[in-house]
Amino acid sequence: MRIRRVVLDAAQDLRFLLSRGYKRERSVGFVGDRYGLSRVERLILYRVVYDDATAARHRRKICSIKEVRGKSLAVDGYNVLITVESLLSNQPVFICDDGVLRDIASAFRKHSISDTTYSALKQIASVLVDASPKEVRVFFDKQVSKSGELAAYTQKLFSSQGLNASSQAVEMADKSSITFGDVVASSDSVILEKADRVVDIPAEVALRMGVWSKLIRL
Repeated sequence: MRIRRVVLDAAQDLRFLLSRGYKRERSVGFVGDRYGLSRVERLILYRVVYDDATAARHRRKICSIKEVRGKSLAVDGYNVLITVESLLSNQPVFICDDGVLRDIASAFRKHSISDTTYSALKQIASVLVDASPKEVRVFFDKQVSKSGELAAYTQKLFSSQGLNASSQAVEMADKSSITFGDVVASSDSVILEKADRVVDIPAEVALRMGVWSKLIRL
């Protein structure tokens, strides 16, 4: 994905506004209007750019995949899954200011189960097997179509790999993830604010795939 120079300029302005305490949504709208950004470019700014203080706070909570060993792990299902799908399908994935990977798949489509979904879940399972957590619980937002079917498949797959795993469709995956486990796998900013420890599974997948150099920074 080619990033226009004006997006980089807008990102600098947005960092300044956020550092001065301005609200994220209003600030993105302001710099987006100033630089004539598209809807996708505004979404990129919204998901990628953080002020220094917030970025540092989030980074302090990120642990390595090795630190998951022997701990209970909550997985924010769609958050992790869709980013890994984006990696597998060569869609844009960003290294964000706060140290985690985020995609912008929501700008292009609603989620639907595909062959890429199954491949992504196998990649996630492989990472988790090596991480060797005590327990894994995966939460999918039930309002997304076929979440129950996806949760059932995920539990079957993870269990077949020897993981002590369960998976379910719930009303609010982020809230459920925060309230379970020692570590949460997610890049959701709400979770990064509220959880004690967070692990970035898509980052581990990107490293294993050898595609880190293709990730985008602003």
